Amino acid sequence: MSRLAKFYFLISFVLLSTGCATNRGFLGIDVPAGSLTVPNGKQVYIRSITDNRQFQDKPSTPDIPSLGFDSLKEATADIKNRAMARKRNSYGKAMGDILLEEGQSVQGVIYQATRNSLFSLGYAVVSKEEEARPDAIILDISIDKFWGWLEPGFWAISLKSEITTTNTITMPKQDSPILIKATAKNTCQVGSEANWKKVFRLVIDDFIEKAKIELKNLDTNN
Repeated sequence: MSRLAKFYFLISFVLLSTGCATNRGFLGIDVPAGSLTVPNGKQVYIRSITDNRQFQDKPSTPDIPSLGFDSLKEATADIKNRAMARKRNSYGKAMGDILLEEGQSVQGVIYQATRNSLFSLGYAVVSKEEEARPDAIILDISIDKFWGWLEPGFWAISLKSEITTTNTITMPKQDSPILIKATAKNTCQVGSEANWKKVFRLVIDDFIEKAKIELKNLDTNN
């Protein structure tokens, strides 16, 4: 490849990588459905799901949640509950951000993913107190991390995502919470909508599989 050809390639790469980095993007997440194939006769009442992510205005690392168009004081609760990624240019400079589309929230996505994992394990799942049986297993979920970020590279970029939840069982009483951690990486050329959707699909798939492992014995976990 000639020097001139290399120059035009690099210019094209920078333009492609940064072309949509300055705006706010919106993505919908489709959580794979779970089915109650072999009921185990037990019910889980998901009593609460709390978004405990810690946003920063100027984070020291890209995996820390931040917003591209609102300061933390100005951002509404709805914006924070839908924020899921930060865009960067090919040099790693933080620019735009990505929110879940209207009608979705990180709490809703985690509820669907956790519920579908429990369905696959044979549990019946409810989210309303009036639907909970007296012997229901009571589960409270803290979302500690739900974030996607871009890491630049010379010939390719990496889109990464991580989800971490802390799951507390209060009935039957469990002293130790259950930690579920999922990660995903998509190596690609540009931070396009399709590539962002792919990395979030991968991390949701990983979360569901990890949840199946960690939540399979809720009533006996110590």
